Amino acid sequence: MSASTSGGGGLSPQAAAALQEGIGLVFARWTALQMAVENEWGGRDSRAKADRLAADVLSFFTTSKGPYYFDDLEEMMFDNISEFFNADFEDGSVGEFALLVHGTMSVY
Repeated sequence: MSASTSGGGGLSPQAAAALQEGIGLVFARWTALQMAVENEWGGRDSRAKADRLAADVLSFFTTSKGPYYFDDLEEMMFDNISEFFNADFEDGSVGEFALLVHGTMSVY
């Protein structure tokens, strides 16, 4: 069963900016993602791929008025990590991050 958060109809520019900043802060502390970037699992442009992943997560919330489904966010992140870095983060961190971001959307 998918949990959903219906965001009240799109994000304001201020909310989108705050979410973008939060995603960046969490990504900076995400050990598995930082390892993938530092070890260039995605090739020389691994940093750009991590930035694209962050942009895709932000876009997940800014291009739709909701409802936002946790399972959809988590699946998108798994797919992008697999494609961008040829990796599967099996440490549970993708789900943890998706849950963290998804949970913050309930305030918007």
